[in-house]
Amino acid sequence: MASDSKEIRRHPEPADKLTDDLLVEILSRVPYKSLCRFKCVCRRWRSIISHPDHRKVLAQYHLQALAGFFYRTHDHNFRLVHNFATVSVGGRPIINPSRPFLPNCGMFNIADSCNGLLLCRCFAGADSLAFTYVVCNPATEKWVVLPGRFKKIPTARLGFDPAVSSHFHVFQFVEHGVPNSDGFMDDDDDDDDNGDGHIEIYSSKTGVWSHKDNSWDFPARIVNDSKSVFVNGFLHLLAMESSVLAVDVEGTTWRVIPLPHHEDALFINTDDGFIDLSQGCLYFANTDDYEECKLSIWVLEDYISEVWILKHTVRYLNLFGVNNVYLGQDYDIVAIHPERSTIFLVYGHDKVLMSYEMDSGKVQFIHDLGHGTDGPYIPYVPLYSESLADGY
Repeated sequence: MASDSKEIRRHPEPADKLTDDLLVEILSRVPYKSLCRFKCVCRRWRSIISHPDHRKVLAQYHLQALAGFFYRTHDHNFRLVHNFATVSVGGRPIINPSRPFLPNCGMFNIADSCNGLLLCRCFAGADSLAFTYVVCNPATEKWVVLPGRFKKIPTARLGFDPAVSSHFHVFQFVEHGVPNSDGFMDDDDDDDDNGDGHIEIYSSKTGVWSHKDNSWDFPARIVNDSKSVFVNGFLHLLAMESSVLAVDVEGTTWRVIPLPHHEDALFINTDDGFIDLSQGCLYFANTDDYEECKLSIWVLEDYISEVWILKHTVRYLNLFGVNNVYLGQDYDIVAIHPERSTIFLVYGHDKVLMSYEMDSGKVQFIHDLGHGTDGPYIPYVPLYSESLADGY
């Protein structure tokens, strides 16, 4: 019997016929929010929009647009209040920092942010000791509750790169001696047998946590409240052992990158420093170890060779008008702009948010956050993707 069925062939869409150059030209003319959504059309469009060669063409619309910072204060009853400060002078908050859309969340704190997503610890109420992890997108008010309930509050960080996948990873670093949410230790605290700690990695693709023993060469101590950097499938964090620690999303590859220093340094720098991702490279900023009254900014231009290049130095007198200031006490570095040579800092008793342009030397005061401000200061880049799971 002859079959009446016919082979169904997919006809190419009109956009498939466009060359990459022509598509970039078209995309350079659309509004920012539309460009963010177009990144979810297909893998080809996502790759074109995210490609480093197209950053100059799409610079004013690019996804890597720092909007501002989350930070905390306390009200007259000493209750925690979440706030948001924009990076534009006099700018109004673009989102509601209280996250009213979070599910069954009487109280929360923000543990980390990464490329538009936030990692939050959600407590049922102010008196609750157990919490759940929630990953959310404030721009779309989408959220995902991670499995498990936790009492201990170790360092937890988020890894997410929308140019590669809409799946995310959460890294929980369980070090020996981590207290519970009530501030006390368990009597039978046996987080790890050898004292080196371990990592729990959650994958949104599998929906489960995986346990990974510490495979660095030493029992690393992560700098408290330090920023993490997720790039090339690795999460990077600052360690007290004067190094950057890195681990991939599978927990199979572990790296230790020594921090830079002047060979003829006059003293040993004990400041923790600050790392961030800017213009595709890992940056490190810290008090200069040759002259204490300067800030040094280094860049890891060759990730494989682990060679740091001194990019810029600036005297504290030019930044703050005084020489005797100390990183982590008198001021904090809160971000390096993703696409420009701009550093953001919080300075002084009144916690002034300010910026410094490395190329021009321009200092700009943005907002007076108030002396009751409490860190960490969490940078935020809006992402207008409707999904937290890779649908392609």
